[in-house]
Amino acid sequence: MCYAIPGKVIEINDNMVTVDYFGETRRARNEFYELTSGDYIYAQGGFVIQKISQDEAIGILKDWQELFFELKAIDLRLTKESKLKNLYQIANSIRQKHLGNSCCIHGIIEFSNYCSNNCFYCGIRNSNIGISRYRMEIDEIVKICEYAVKEFNFKALVLQSGEDPWYTQDKLISIVEKILRNNPILLILSIGERDIETYKRLYSLGSRGALLRFETSNNFLYEKYRPAHKLQERIELIKELKALGYFIFTGFLIGLPGQNQEDILNDIKLAGVLEPDMFSFGPFIPHPNTPLGDVKQPSLDSILTAISRTRIMYPKSRILVTSALETLDRQNGLRLGLLCGANSLMIDVTPEKYQKLYEIYPGRIRTDTKITERISSVLELLHSIGRAPTDLGL
Repeated sequence: MCYAIPGKVIEINDNMVTVDYFGETRRARNEFYELTSGDYIYAQGGFVIQKISQDEAIGILKDWQELFFELKAIDLRLTKESKLKNLYQIANSIRQKHLGNSCCIHGIIEFSNYCSNNCFYCGIRNSNIGISRYRMEIDEIVKICEYAVKEFNFKALVLQSGEDPWYTQDKLISIVEKILRNNPILLILSIGERDIETYKRLYSLGSRGALLRFETSNNFLYEKYRPAHKLQERIELIKELKALGYFIFTGFLIGLPGQNQEDILNDIKLAGVLEPDMFSFGPFIPHPNTPLGDVKQPSLDSILTAISRTRIMYPKSRILVTSALETLDRQNGLRLGLLCGANSLMIDVTPEKYQKLYEIYPGRIRTDTKITERISSVLELLHSIGRAPTDLGL
C-alpha cells in the first residue's frame, strides 16, 4: 500500500522544487535533501520527505500509471453526474477543477488519553473518572510509528494525545528524534498548547505539522466551554506555529450549544485568516460523562454544508473529513464528505487495545476492526469515487 506517488524533480528554485506526476506539476519545499533536476522524491503536505532511486521510482510509477488515469476518469465522471444538491455539487466541481483527484491520507496514533484540561465537550476531560486511562511509553510510540511506515507505507503520521504533562519537553524531543531517525515521514503533532520553545525544538528535529483547532471563533462560547483558557492565546499560538514553518491543521466544532449559523461562517472565515495548510472541522458528538452530555448532535447536512462552503470560499485548500463524520453517519459520512469538496482523511493506526479508550466522543467508528481492514475499506471507497490515495503536493 502506498500513500504517495513518487515524482520527478524538473525544476529547483532555492528550497522550492517543481515535481512532475504523469504530466501534472506540483511544488514542494525541500529542507532535508541535496536534489538535482531528474531526481525522484516523495512529497507530503508540500514538503519533500524522501529521496528515492530512479529504479525504485520508475517501478512504482509503472504500477500506478494505468490506475492513476483510470481514477481520474471516474472522478471526473462522478463530478459531472452528481445528483447531490447544488451547493455540494458546486463545491465538488471546484475541488476537482483546482486539485484533481488526489486525496491525502494520514495515519493517526493516539498515544495518551490523559488530559489536564476540563473542556466541557470532550470525553477525555480531566474530570471524567468513568474512562480507563492509558499512556504509551516512548519506545512503544516509536515502534508503532515504524510499523505504520514499514508495514503500510504511510508517508504522514499524526501523533495525538490529550494535553498530558507527563510527556515533558525532553520526552517529546526523544519521541520525535527517534521516530525521524529512521522514518522519512511528515510528522504531525497534535499535543495541544505547549510552550513555543518546545514546538521550536521539535521543529528543529524535523517535525513539520501541527494540528491545533481553535474549536469556536465565538469568544463567549470558547471561554464557557474551555474553562481557564483564552481564545486569543490559542489563535496566537497557531500564528506562531505557522510563522515557524509548521504545516497547520486547524478548524472548529459544529453543533456546540449556543452556536448559530453566523458563528459557523465566522469559524470558516477565522480558519481562512489563519491560512491553514489543512482545514479540520467536524461535528460535536456529546459524551455522556461531560456537562454537555444531553445535547443533541448536529445534522449531517450541517457538516456537509460547512465543508462545501469552505471549498467554495477557499478553492485550493485541503479539507479533512474527520472520523467523527463517519461516526455521525456510518454508511455514508466519509463518502459524502469527500463528494462535497473534501480531499483528505485519516486512518487510525493506534493499537487495538487502546483505540476504544481514546473516547473523546462515544461510538467512535472502526475501533472494533483491525488496521488492515480499516485501510482496505478506505482504499475501496476511494477507488469507487475515483480518488487517488496520495498527496501530490502544492
